[in-house]
Amino acid sequence: MKNVLKIYKRDIKSILCSYVTLIIVVGISCLPALYAWFNIQAGWDPYSKTKGLLVAVVNLDTGSKLKDTKVNIGNDLVKKLKTNESIGWTFVNESDAKEGVEYGKYYASFVIPKDFSKDFLSITSYTDPIKAKLIYTVNEKENAVAPKITGSGATSLQEQITQTFIETASETLFTYLNQVGVDLAKDKPKLESLIDMVISADDNMPKIGSSLDNVYTEALMFQKLMKNVRGDIPTISGAIDNTLDLTKTGNKYAQKGKNSLQTVSPIMKADLALIKNAADDAESSLTDFQDSKSSNNSTLIKARDKYTDGIQKIDNVLALNKSINNSLNSNVIGNFINRLTSVKNEMTKQKADVNSMIDTVDHGNTVLTSDITAAVQGANKASGLINNTMNLFDRETSDAIDDAMNNASGLSTGATSMLQNMQGNMPLITSMLDQTNTQFDAGVGSLKEIKDKFPGLQKDIHSNAQKLKKLTDDEKINELIKILKRDGKKESDFLANPIELVQNRVYPIPNYGSAMTPFYTILAIWVGAFILVSILSVHIKDFKDGTLLTTKEKFLGRYFTFVSIGILQCLITIAGNLFILKTYAVSPIILTLFGVYVSIVFTTIIYTFVSVLGNGGKALTMIALVLQVSGSGGTFPIELLGDFFQYINPMMPFTYAIGGMREATAGIIPDVLIKNMLILAIYFIIFLLLGLFLKEKINKKTAGFVKQFHKSGLTGE
Repeated sequence: MKNVLKIYKRDIKSILCSYVTLIIVVGISCLPALYAWFNIQAGWDPYSKTKGLLVAVVNLDTGSKLKDTKVNIGNDLVKKLKTNESIGWTFVNESDAKEGVEYGKYYASFVIPKDFSKDFLSITSYTDPIKAKLIYTVNEKENAVAPKITGSGATSLQEQITQTFIETASETLFTYLNQVGVDLAKDKPKLESLIDMVISADDNMPKIGSSLDNVYTEALMFQKLMKNVRGDIPTISGAIDNTLDLTKTGNKYAQKGKNSLQTVSPIMKADLALIKNAADDAESSLTDFQDSKSSNNSTLIKARDKYTDGIQKIDNVLALNKSINNSLNSNVIGNFINRLTSVKNEMTKQKADVNSMIDTVDHGNTVLTSDITAAVQGANKASGLINNTMNLFDRETSDAIDDAMNNASGLSTGATSMLQNMQGNMPLITSMLDQTNTQFDAGVGSLKEIKDKFPGLQKDIHSNAQKLKKLTDDEKINELIKILKRDGKKESDFLANPIELVQNRVYPIPNYGSAMTPFYTILAIWVGAFILVSILSVHIKDFKDGTLLTTKEKFLGRYFTFVSIGILQCLITIAGNLFILKTYAVSPIILTLFGVYVSIVFTTIIYTFVSVLGNGGKALTMIALVLQVSGSGGTFPIELLGDFFQYINPMMPFTYAIGGMREATAGIIPDVLIKNMLILAIYFIIFLLLGLFLKEKINKKTAGFVKQFHKSGLTGE
């Protein structure tokens, strides 16, 4: 052991006393760190920079019509993409997009066909619906990862369009039905009166039928009986007339609700959404200005412009609502106008504050932090006000609405048709009865005809009366009104997003660079040890005083020198990771200690390879490096790799070195960390014993081979 320390001290002295050697050793110590740092920094957060991936968008959509409204979904999609900063959307014509993708200017392209809106709205027609198509073209030659990102964007875009359609269509329907619910609540007394009249008519039907039977079977009492029947006819006819008038009134309200819901609500809803977007964009710009603490007023100007757009949209919505309310004089619309006016006043105030800050920056002064904070809070308040206003605009509803609407409409139409039939038959019945009073002989035949028709009439009245009796319960009518008046926005949002994903992160790592640090650090430690055996010699010169050295002493003496430099390489690498790159680590101390431990193990493996096998050991070290980079699971999950790499994975030192480093980085499970350390200890013991006990034997057997190789002049040792 004395000679081992003597060799080690001589090596350290040689390094410290020769500035050339010292410079080389310092360079060797820093070089692996640079390798790790550059790779970690280059991939720090690549997925946050996807805006730089240029994707061409071509809109050929010619639009379509929904009822009498012009619809161009392609234009709406382009507007949304212009506010989407997840990918670098670029809007060009078809030829530029095709050429740009082929020559690599754009990674991919989306073409919106000319029939996109027409196919999209085919679901509203009576023919079979046609799926709208987005044409996605990707250049897979330019980059391996970019097509995956743009492909994910394509899928996301498709899902967003589908979700928006479901939400918009269902919200429009629910809004229409909400108004029907409001009108139904107003006309509830008339509806109850209609129901009572029909039920009363149904109650009188047995009496009329009994009279007809008696007239038919007792002709001798015909005159007397027919007078009684004839006396009831005006009452019945009047009841039918009154009931028919009420039914027509109900139909009028239903049609009025439908027509209103088909025109006004979507326009207001779209404008309110634009106002909300303007407030949110203004808040986002002010937040950006607050975070950057910049003297550039571009973000403030952007915020002011968003307020201007929002105020203009509010004026449009106010004008429309005031025009409607001049005719309806509705308290509900009046309340909505007051709410919207409050939003306008708040946005006008915030716009004035932003103008003041712009003037401050233009005069070369710095905007006070309190002013910026107040502006951000004001933008948030404006956003909250418009959000509350939008909630006021909508009402609740449910998936039972469609059935309720169809039942109500069918009931009203059926009642009208039935009553019109009854009304049309009453003159005939009256005429027959009048003729029967004067024409006894003809009266028998007429009575038979009346008797034959009466059961069908009675059945119709009874059937409708039974349906109406189901609504006589006040709670059922209130329940129907409550269903129709539900919040359309909430219900449509549920249909578009029926499932909410709750994501839990176990051992979270804040960025991609920190997540890749274990792999690149372990790789740098191995590369550092390989650089040592490539530049420094593993052979020991004899001492000038004639001290005899054994093979084991030579092996251990230079081994400690290599281990010392390897530890220095590791410490520089990990210190740079933590203090220069600011990588994340749950336990920096354990991370550092484990890194030193790995450095000792890797240096032992590589030093033994080269010390025992010479240049052949260097070749084996490189082969081991290549296999471990691919088969250690440091970048991709090992399950995604081929069978060969899955087979060799448990045999690779990298597997356990990276595993232990990840424990110290993201979260330590003691059992896992200890397991990794024990397996690495096995590698350490095996290679140390191989070096101590096989070096001398193998060196003697390969001496002739090495000598001949040296004679070639192609090797330095």
